[in-house]
Amino acid sequence: MIKKKIIISFFILFLGFAYIYFFSSFVFPWQKDNVIQTTLNWGGLAEFPEKIENLSIEKDGNLFSRTFLIEFNANQIEIQNWIIKSKRLKNNMPEVHDEIKTYKIYPGENGSFGGKVSIDKGKVIICMSWS
Repeated sequence: MIKKKIIISFFILFLGFAYIYFFSSFVFPWQKDNVIQTTLNWGGLAEFPEKIENLSIEKDGNLFSRTFLIEFNANQIEIQNWIIKSKRLKNNMPEVHDEIKTYKIYPGENGSFGGKVSIDKGKVIICMSWS
C-alpha cells in the first residue's frame, strides 16, 4: 500500500513538473540561453547589446506553437547599433505610435511565424512566434 502511494506521489510530481515545463510562462535557468538564441534566430536579430539591464524572458504556447517574449533595457545608442546589426530590422521601417517604434517581422526566419520588436526609448520588447 505504501509502495503504491509513493508511485502515485511521484507520478503526480512528474505531471506537475511536465505542466510547468511545457505549458507555463516560466523559463527555467537551463532554458534561458536557448530561448534567447531561438528568439534571435526567428527574428533575424543580432546578439543583444553588451550592457543590457532588467532582462525578462517569458514563453507561451503548447506542443504545436511557441511564443517567446523578451524584454530588456539598454541605452539608446546601443539599441540603435543593435538595430543596424540586425538583418531584419536595419532596412525595416517601423510603425510609430506615441514614440514607440514597432518593427514587424513577418514571416520570421527559419520557418517561424514571425513577430515584432517594439522600442520605447531605452526599453526593447521582442515577441516572436512559431506555429
